Amino acid sequence: MNITNLSGPIVGAIIGYGTNWLAIKMLFRPLKPIKIGNFTLPFTPGIIPKRKDKLAKAMGNSVGNHLFTTEDMAQMLLSEEVENTIVNGILVHLDTENTVKDLLEELFHKQKYYEMRENVKELISEKIQNGLLQMQIGEMIAQTGGQVIREKVKGSMLRMFVTDGLIDSILEPMSIEIENYVKEHGKEKIMPILEPEINSFENTSIKDLLESLDEIVIRDIYRRFVSLYVKDLLDKLDISRVVEEKINNMEVKELEKLLLSIMKKELGAIVNLGALIGLILGSLNMWL
Repeated sequence: MNITNLSGPIVGAIIGYGTNWLAIKMLFRPLKPIKIGNFTLPFTPGIIPKRKDKLAKAMGNSVGNHLFTTEDMAQMLLSEEVENTIVNGILVHLDTENTVKDLLEELFHKQKYYEMRENVKELISEKIQNGLLQMQIGEMIAQTGGQVIREKVKGSMLRMFVTDGLIDSILEPMSIEIENYVKEHGKEKIMPILEPEINSFENTSIKDLLESLDEIVIRDIYRRFVSLYVKDLLDKLDISRVVEEKINNMEVKELEKLLLSIMKKELGAIVNLGALIGLILGSLNMWL
């Protein structure tokens, strides 16, 4: 076999290698469209620079909806290593004479904490006020008062004058006034009563408050918390959007470097496969 006979397979291998190498390069290059006058050369810019936004969205959806699911997040948070780290951190924090107030001021900025404290106090007062109105507290007091008055005058001469009609005529407007008073002033009257209770809770030491909790109870609370709120946590993290924004903010050269670092071996195999196929086709052409 002389050199002329070998030229077919060699040329085929070179063409196959060069074609695949060029195809891979055209994924990323050129970075910008090449224009000749008003005419833009086909396949410029490269596929990835041209469709970077769509690639980012597709990768974001893939990671957020398929690669990092609620089940994956729960499995990670409930893994032995993560659970032990969090539970041990809680146990260390509980073994302290710090008060609930100290802990909350540490977790939040002081000003933010006091804003939250006032909001909580107002919310509780409003809930109590609404509860009283739903119970129809005015009517309840009027009915109870009527029963007490009737019992007081029962069997006495006053019963001749204090009739049921008279009692009802006094108590019915009183019931309405009580309801109106609760509506208008209930919350502002309840809040000062709550203040000492909140102070007492704030000044309770964490150790005293939670000394009844052992490690098993804390682990159970943590697992329940993860099970109930891991979906909400993922929704707030919005992994798809984070990945999409991250890719969109990357330079094309940086994205190229990243993808090549992941697929360098596979892309190299594709180029070499092109050379092999070219060699085989060239050899077959020589024998046919």
